[in-house]
Formats: sequence, structure tokens, C-alpha cells
Amino acid sequence: MAAEKIDANRGDLFEAFFAAAVAARFVKRAKSRTEKVLPKITASDCDLVLTEMMKKGFTKKVNDVGSAVIDTVTVNVSIPKKASAFLSVRNNWSKVSDLRTGAVNFANGHSRLNAQARGLSINNREDIIKITAAGTEDQKGTKADVKVEVNSPNNPDRKFRNIDYSLKVTGGEQFHQVSGLGFDKFVNIFAEMGLDVKEVESKYEKQLSEFFDKEVYTKKYTSRDQAQRTGGGDNLKASARLVYEYAKEKLHKGLNDPSQNDVKKKFADYIIFGLSRNVKTELVKFAGNGQVKTRVADRAFRTVLIGKRFVCEMKPSGDPKIEIYLADDDGKKMPGKDAFIMQIRYKLEVASGKSAGKKVYKFYPRNYLEAQAGMFSI
Repeated sequence: MAAEKIDANRGDLFEAFFAAAVAARFVKRAKSRTEKVLPKITASDCDLVLTEMMKKGFTKKVNDVGSAVIDTVTVNVSIPKKASAFLSVRNNWSKVSDLRTGAVNFANGHSRLNAQARGLSINNREDIIKITAAGTEDQKGTKADVKVEVNSPNNPDRKFRNIDYSLKVTGGEQFHQVSGLGFDKFVNIFAEMGLDVKEVESKYEKQLSEFFDKEVYTKKYTSRDQAQRTGGGDNLKASARLVYEYAKEKLHKGLNDPSQNDVKKKFADYIIFGLSRNVKTELVKFAGNGQVKTRVADRAFRTVLIGKRFVCEMKPSGDPKIEIYLADDDGKKMPGKDAFIMQIRYKLEVASGKSAGKKVYKFYPRNYLEAQAGMFSI
């Protein structure tokens, strides 16, 4: 069943529910130190945290199990205004109960989170456990949407490290992009995968020469329709397709090869960087029906990627898009949705802006890297 239409981004809302559920996991503790399994948190536990989060931030002091030592759990949330306004109305929560269910299921079922929560509850140290949901604050330095930071000021416990979570919902698969006009943008996005596309630059420039001469791409237009009537948009897509088709052939040759070659290594490095900014990060994908999938973007995942074979495909029409699938030992595309690893997608926008106080439009292309179902199951 399709999610109810709401005036807020579901990814932003999932951040808030996720942070609340993680906090509830650290607060709800066992009754005795010998219990190996923590009690399950409930939707009500999550709601209690979220209610305080949306008012003034959540702070809870909780005793270590069987001890007078007190830990402090805090949550701070910094999400866009629409998401904050949506969550400030309690009756809205039922419209996205699937997101809360997914967050609660993660908090109850994730072994590393539960091990950390249990360990901090019995270590007899005054721990400060800080959870921050601020996915929009530091996109250049980290890919984390929710951070868990542990500090034991009087007697540091180095066993319990900070955790970064990068969250994805359906429609929010993007993990990297390169935007703007110019062939150099194609060079940037493909060179980091070990591909040199400069050989096709002359064909790209020739395709666009007439439109550059008419300054189609530097002009500002009074409407999107005026921009589209120039034909410049279709021509940009056709030119981009030349580059994408060339890159697809080279990428397929490298990724389908059984050896652990340079293309595979750079491809793996690019994915790890795009997913994590090279900071150990766990991806959490909300898969619908209250289910979540996880993937740690680390050196172990890099090794997995380098050791696999892949198939690269492009459809003959539509926006240029390279689809990358897992292949079997013979190099043939594997069946099923979990074989679809990722895609590199070209999207042309007629973006709006301001000039001399008036709204204007211009062509603005973007190249997206988007994780698919197979990224979480490979």
C-alpha cells in the first residue's frame, strides 16, 4: 500500500523517529546484570522520547543496572521546518506509523546497537550518550543523518565507539551527485571510478556547438516552457547520452572482468566515499512495511565489492542512466531485484533563480549516484 501523501519529506521524518528509537534503546535497560538480552522497546517508548524531542530536546538520566552510577541520554534534532511542523502535531504521527515501526524494529533487532546499549548499562561508569539527528547540517564532512556519541568524562571506556548512521527511504536512494554544465562534470564523476571519458569530448562538444553559438545554455528564461522551446534540453540529454554510453562500455568491461582490477578498486573506493565520506558509517534503508536493511560502508564492504563481477546496462531511450547489476561467476546478470546494486543517472532540470528581482530559469543538469536494493544485500 502506498504511503499517505503528506507535506513533509519522509526521509526527514524517519531521522526523527530513528533518533527517538535509538535513544529509547539506551534508556530501557535490563533488570539485572546477568540478563543477556535487553527488553524490547515499544512504539510508546519511542513516542515518549519523540514528544520531548519536539518540545525542547530530550534528556534522561538513568541508572546503570544494579548501581548508583547514573548515565545521561540526550537527543537533539535539527530537521527541516516542514518535518518539524508535521511532527509538532501529534495526530500526524499515525500517518507515518510505518516509519516509527521501522525505527523500533531496528532498535530492537540491531545486534551492535543492543550490545553497546547493554554494555553501557553495566559498565559502572558515568556515560553521556548524545544522539543527534541533523542530516542536513554537515553534508560535506559526513554522510551521517543520525550520530551516536559516547563520552565517559571521568573514566573513559574506549570499548564503546561513536556510531554514524546514514538513513535512506524509498525515493531517497541518492548518495552522491555532481551537478552543473560543462564536460568537466562528466570527467569528475567518471574519473573517480577509474574511467577516462575525454576521448568522447569532441563528439559531445560537436553535438552542442549550435546551441552554444546561440548562447542557449547561458541565457536566463522567463519560464520553463520558454527554455524548453529552444530545443536545448533535448540536445543536452542527447549529448549526455554519448558520454554515458561510452562510460558504460568501459565500466562494464572493468566490472565484468573476473580479476580484481583497477576499475573495480576505484569503483569500490568511490562507492565507499559516496556512502560514508570515508568515516565508518552504517547505512540503514527503510524497506517498507516496517522493515529495515543495513550495510556498513567500511573496508570489509570494499573487499566484497572488489571480489564480485557486475553487469552494466543502459536503456536505449529516456534520460541517460547506467544500471549496475550483480553478475554470477560466468559474468551473466543475476535475476531478482536484489541483483540491482546502483545506478548513475543524468537528470536535466530547468532550475529557477532570481535576477534583478525577477524569477528566471536556466538549464541545470545533475548526475546522481543512487543505491538500489542490492547494495544492502550483496
